[in-house]
Amino acid sequence: MTLLDVAFAHPQGLAGRLGAMIMARFTKQRNLWTISLLDLQPGDHILEVGFGPGVLIQELATRVPEGFIAGVDASPLMVKQATRRNKESIQRKHVSLREGSALTLPFEDNLFDLTLSANSVHIWPDQLTGVKEMYRVLKKGGRIALVVQPVWAKTDQEVKDVGADLLTWLRNAGFQQTRLEFKTMKPIASVCALGIK
Repeated sequence: MTLLDVAFAHPQGLAGRLGAMIMARFTKQRNLWTISLLDLQPGDHILEVGFGPGVLIQELATRVPEGFIAGVDASPLMVKQATRRNKESIQRKHVSLREGSALTLPFEDNLFDLTLSANSVHIWPDQLTGVKEMYRVLKKGGRIALVVQPVWAKTDQEVKDVGADLLTWLRNAGFQQTRLEFKTMKPIASVCALGIK
C-alpha cells in the first residue's frame, strides 16, 4: 500500500490518523455545499457510505433532529474516530455507525430517504455495484448524492469527466432525474451527482 492509500483510501495506523485529521479539517466547505443540495427534511433517514472521520455525519445529525443517520465505512480506524466524534448522537440512537463494504450494505431494502457518499466512490473496488446497493436500500422516491472533489485532477475538464462517470453509474443503477452540480473550490472544484429512485 502507498502512503496515500493508508492515509486516505484505506486509513490505518499513524498515517490513517493523520489523514483523518486532514479530512476532518479541510472538507467543511465541500460538506456544507453538499448539504445545500440535499433538500433535507427533519425526519429523514439518511445513509452515508464511506463516512471517514464522521464530520459530515455530525453535520447531518444536527439538521435532521427527528430523523436517523446511519453510516458504513470499510476502515476500522474511521469507524473508531467517527464513533468518538458522534458519541452523544450514537448514545441517543440518532446515529448508528458500522464497519462494512459499500458493495454489500448491511441494511434491508427500501429503508432510507437519502443515501450519499462524499469522496469515497472512486476508491470502491466496483463503483456500479456500490451504487446499485445504495439504490436497493433507498425508498421509492428516495434521493442519492455522490460528491467527489478529485484532488488528483489538474483541470476543470477532468472534474467534468469525473462527473460524467458518476452520472453513468447513477443511470446504470436505475436512478432517474439525474443531474450534476459543480462548486469551484481549492485545490480543485467538486462535483455532485444527484438522482431519484
